[in-house]
Amino acid sequence: MTKAQKTIFILSVSSGIGLELAKRYLDDGYQVIGTYRKKKIVKEVIGRPSCHLIPCDITRKSDISRLVSEFKKRRIFWQTFISAVGLLQPLARFFKVDFDEWSRSVHVNAIEQLRVLHALYPFHQARGVSHVVFFAGSGTNNVVVNMSAYITSKIMLIKMCEFLDAENENLNIFIVGPGWTKTKSHEQILKDKNTPREKYLETLHFFKNNPGTDFQDIYDCIRWLCRQGKAVASGRNFSVVHDPWRGNNKQKLIKELLVDTNMYKLRRFKNNLFVKER
Repeated sequence: MTKAQKTIFILSVSSGIGLELAKRYLDDGYQVIGTYRKKKIVKEVIGRPSCHLIPCDITRKSDISRLVSEFKKRRIFWQTFISAVGLLQPLARFFKVDFDEWSRSVHVNAIEQLRVLHALYPFHQARGVSHVVFFAGSGTNNVVVNMSAYITSKIMLIKMCEFLDAENENLNIFIVGPGWTKTKSHEQILKDKNTPREKYLETLHFFKNNPGTDFQDIYDCIRWLCRQGKAVASGRNFSVVHDPWRGNNKQKLIKELLVDTNMYKLRRFKNNLFVKER
């Protein structure tokens, strides 16, 4: 199968990362099927011959049903499923936030993305291993105050990657932490009047002084993890910025991942310390 015959599905091409990934896949000769909410954001790619975009709001079950119908009608089968949906709000402490808003964020950032994967799973390629990519966020190993909905959702996705890896021989499913990126989701922090001052200043400093993660690095990391396959990548959480997926330590990383099945997964820290002393 040639590159031109391979189909990449991107949930939310209208997100910052989603759009940048779509452009790069198209430039490399892939067919891109994707979703969007605002047409003006995807105008760079919507007219390209190998790109077919479908309006979809994942908070509406009717939109997801329409997406499935489109796959059936066009006989679309994906080799790689990438979910680029992300909502940082609400930025508030748990007991001060409107719970419906908090719940909506959890649904958008995790549950509804899983709903789309569940709905489109029957349309993965019939032979070989298909790839599924989610995006992680900050706060997996610490606490970022005022972001409990977003971070809890990402942790759910991290664990679901491990579950779905164990349950499906034909999936290479992993989650990638892209680091700070200059996308509209971070711009929203500066525009949101409810953003805590500390978070506002941190984000403002980033936009003024930091170029952010290069989108090409995110693309290259995803491509590398897809090439490594299930034994190395699947069920794990990777960092584009901090993990040595290229350079001198790349082979060492691969070796460690093959040997240690707990590496880059959610685990209790030092959980074996006292067990060993018995």
